[in-house]
This record gives sequence, structure tokens and C-alpha cells, in this order.
Amino acid sequence: MSDSQREVDPWRFTGSFLEKILSRGIPEQANHPPIPWTPATKPLAESKVSLLSTSGLSMKGDVPFDMEYERQHPTRGDSSWRRLRSDATGAGIEANHLHIDTGYVERDLNVSLPVDRLRELVDEGKVGASAESHYSIMGFQGSDSSTLVEKSAPEIAEAMLSEEVDLALLTPV
Repeated sequence: MSDSQREVDPWRFTGSFLEKILSRGIPEQANHPPIPWTPATKPLAESKVSLLSTSGLSMKGDVPFDMEYERQHPTRGDSSWRRLRSDATGAGIEANHLHIDTGYVERDLNVSLPVDRLRELVDEGKVGASAESHYSIMGFQGSDSSTLVEKSAPEIAEAMLSEEVDLALLTPV
């Protein structure tokens, strides 16, 4: 597979008009490496899937995301990550994020972490298995995502590898 086939086209579904408008607010692409892409190695029906939410979710009782930091630095959020149990329900999870309306998440966890939909797909045999853990980050990182990229992302990837996750589904909000 060539390098160009392994990169994600971030404008694939926007069309040229929206690409022109939206790209004006993004720093030059030379500052950003290409988005990597690795094709699936087995059918979805045989794959173990983990979810990765960007809505600042944590299990109740765990250390929540640092909203005070977010208040003091309104252009960015906490760059750490949280592990979420695969049997999580809305009653056991809290959302800590000032840049999203967490009321939607509180009313229906599946808005930001579609665990019920994943369970249904597993029950229907369309997905092989749900991973033992899902993960959450605070997606609003502003112009400096270095800690997320250099520390949190590799730690999440290592955790997924240790659970033998085949596919990760990013659920942005």
C-alpha cells in the first residue's frame, strides 16, 4: 500500500466549497503530519472494538477531567485520558467538559459513547466483541495538542494493544 493510500483525506465528505471556508481557520498543513490510516486486518464480525470519546467522560468515583484548568485556560482542555468500563451505563459515568453541553450526555450516554449501540451490534453478530475498556479524552485542545499526541494517545494505544483491540471507533462531540 502506498503512503497516499494510508492517509486520511480530511475533506473527503465536505466538498470543495466547505473545504475552502473551513480551511481558512486551520494553520498551514505543513505544520501537521498526515493523518495515518491502517486498514482493518479482519472482518468487523471477527473484530474486537473499543470506543474513544472526546467528551471528557470518567467513571463516577474516578478522578474527573480538570475543569478548573479548562476555566483558567479557555482555549484548551485537560489533555489526560480516562479508562471506561465496557459495562458502563449513564448512571455510572460523568461528563466534565465546559466546551460541550453535557446535558445531552447525561440524558443519553450513547450521544458521546455509543455503548448500547455497540452491544447491539455484538449481539447481532455484526461486530465480533466489545473491548473490555473504552476510553475518553477531552477533545478541545486548542492550538497545543502536544501532550495529548505525545503522552495520552500512545498510552491509550498501548492499553488497547494489551486488550487485543482490533478497531477503535472515535466518537467525537
